[in-house]
Amino acid sequence: MNPTPERPELDQLSADLAGLLGRIGLDPAGQRPTRRDRIDIRFAAAAARHPGKVAAQDAEDSATYLELEWLADDIARRLSGRTGPGQAVAVRARRSCMAAGAVVGVLRSGAAVLPLEPGHNPGLQEFLMRDAGAEMVISDGGLLRDEIPVAKAGRFVIAVRPEQAVRRELPQRTAFLALPAGGNPGRALAVEPVTHLDVLSWLDVCLPMLETGPDEVWTYFHSLSLDLGMREIWGPLLSGGRAIVVDRDTASDAREFARVLAEHRVSVLTQLPSAFARLAEATRGTTLPALRHVLLADEPVDPASLAAWKSSAPAPEATLWDVTASPVEL
Repeated sequence: MNPTPERPELDQLSADLAGLLGRIGLDPAGQRPTRRDRIDIRFAAAAARHPGKVAAQDAEDSATYLELEWLADDIARRLSGRTGPGQAVAVRARRSCMAAGAVVGVLRSGAAVLPLEPGHNPGLQEFLMRDAGAEMVISDGGLLRDEIPVAKAGRFVIAVRPEQAVRRELPQRTAFLALPAGGNPGRALAVEPVTHLDVLSWLDVCLPMLETGPDEVWTYFHSLSLDLGMREIWGPLLSGGRAIVVDRDTASDAREFARVLAEHRVSVLTQLPSAFARLAEATRGTTLPALRHVLLADEPVDPASLAAWKSSAPAPEATLWDVTASPVEL
């Protein structure tokens, strides 16, 4: 499935992508794109620099940067004329190596992303879509009643929903709609707009301070419907790193999650402090020599879990950070 840098057709596709980036004002050979104000533009630049590299890996498959770029471009084309700035598109994506491509495709269309968990109650999903004013859905997890398929892109189905009685106009440059900090994806709370700048400003502070780059392996652990989940996934994908997709069963089993961290030599881990407390207990007697940074955010940090982690020392070289706002070493 995955192309390799030795294949000449990949070189041609990479050249074509570099030409496209040049036409929209980017320098794919540089360290930073000249336009830095959108997640989808930053991802295009990362894909141009690392086309054949694995961008995301789940338990069954993996996807290169170029494969995610292909999917994003396909979805954006199919959404053209159907949605745009000020509107939301629901993305009902399983936790897989291809999920980020669907998100980038919606962003490239100009719309904002409403992330949905496929396994959640249909009534909750309907509430969130009405609250966001979403009239289109991108799904690899099935369709709900009254959702009518109109196109397909890879494993994703594009569907339309019944027209909203009252259309919601989102603030300009909204990237996605998330539950507020501390929210639970299983509860019917109103979604909040998060802009491209909100995400990118956070990354532009964190990444240089952590000295992370293309060699890092990150986890994609949290639901994309949470603010932290949407920030977490762009850490690796906008810096040329690799994201290890953690499925829901593994995320709920701290011992199994610790095994995944060791197996994939994860170097950057993002956690809610409540999840980190369970991991600190589960990693007693475990060694995670590749782990360099643990990023904690969006909840108060429990001193007891910090003490337990430092006492068992599963990753003696790792630095712990509170990154809720600006990074603070713990």
